[in-house]
Amino acid sequence: MISTTPQKIRRLFIGATSAMLVAGAGMAAPPTDPAVLAARQTISTEDMSRLVQDLSAPAYDGRLPGTPGDIASRDYLVRLFRSIGLKPAGTQGYLLPFTTTITQPDGEDTPANPALGRVVKTSNIIGIIPGNAPVLSHEVILISGHRDHLGHAPDLQQYPGANDDLTGVAATVELARAFARIRHMNKRTLMFVAFGAEEQERMGSTYQVDHPLPVAPNRNIVLMLSIDMIGRDFDAWSGFSQRRMDRFADRWFAEVYNGTDSHKDAYSFEYPDESDGSDAAVTYDYDAGAFAAHGINTRVIGLATDPNYHSPADTWANVHFDPMLPVTRTIFDFVWQVDQDPAAHAGE
Repeated sequence: MISTTPQKIRRLFIGATSAMLVAGAGMAAPPTDPAVLAARQTISTEDMSRLVQDLSAPAYDGRLPGTPGDIASRDYLVRLFRSIGLKPAGTQGYLLPFTTTITQPDGEDTPANPALGRVVKTSNIIGIIPGNAPVLSHEVILISGHRDHLGHAPDLQQYPGANDDLTGVAATVELARAFARIRHMNKRTLMFVAFGAEEQERMGSTYQVDHPLPVAPNRNIVLMLSIDMIGRDFDAWSGFSQRRMDRFADRWFAEVYNGTDSHKDAYSFEYPDESDGSDAAVTYDYDAGAFAAHGINTRVIGLATDPNYHSPADTWANVHFDPMLPVTRTIFDFVWQVDQDPAAHAGE
C-alpha cells in the first residue's frame, strides 16, 4: 500500500457497518458443490508462506521497480502463472509493461537516495481463467495484489515488503491455483494480476485501467478485488467459525452492486464510485482506487495497521500466516458467489 495519512486509515478501517441487501439483486449461495469445496481446501498456508519467504529474501532487494530484484520477482511470478495454467492476458504474454517515476525509493522522497526521480520500466503480470457461461463469460472479476516494494535506503538497508504486499500476491496466486482446478465451472472470466509500482507515482493499476486490455474492457469488469496486507492484525480469524466467515463472504457479495459507498468492516472496505471526480483525495491509496475512479465496483481486503509498515522490519518472520488461510478461503467463497451470480452486470 502507498503511504497514506492517519486520517485516511481511520476513515477506511475503523468501525464496522451492518450489511445492506438490495431488493431484487441476484443472489448466489456459498459453495456447496464437492468439486468446488475440494478446490477451496487446496488453498495452502505453506504455499503462501513459501512465496512470501522467497520474494522477500535479500536477493530481491526490496523489489523497487526497474531494479534487478523487480525483474527477478517478475520472472518468478510469470513462472508460477504459467505453471498454474493461467492464460496470458497482457500485451506481451503475461506482461503489461509501463513506465513509472520513482518517488518513494525507501518510503520517503529521500534526496540522498540515488533512485529518487529515476524513470524506469516495470510491468503488471496478468493471467486469466476464461469464463464458461455463454452470456456471462465476457464479464470479468479481477483479483490482485501488488508485487513491488521500496527497495533499499541509502545505507543499503532493505525494505523486504513481506506483508506489504507479498501476502496479497500469495493469496492471489493461491486463489488462481484453486480456481484453476475447477476451470470448467466458472461462469465469468477470472483475471489474476500482480500489479507493479503500487508504491510509486505511476501505479500499474492506473496504467491498466487507462489502457484497458482487449479481454477486459473497463465496462466488463464487474468487480476489482485488491488484497493488500493480510499478514498482520487478522489473528482473530484463526478462531472464527465457518458460519462467521460465511457472513463476511455474504456481506461482501451483497455489497458489490448495491450502489452505496459507505460499506466497510474491520477488515475491508469499498471505494466509492469516483467516476464523477468526487472524493479524489483517497483515490490512489490502494490499487482499487484507480478502478473506482472509472466507476468500477471494488473491494479492498487488508489492514494498513502493521507496526512494521514501510520499515525494514516488514519481514517474512513477522508475518502471521495461520490467519491468512481462513481469510483467503473466505475470499474464495466471496469470489465464487460473484462468479455464480445469475444476473448480468457488465455496463451497469
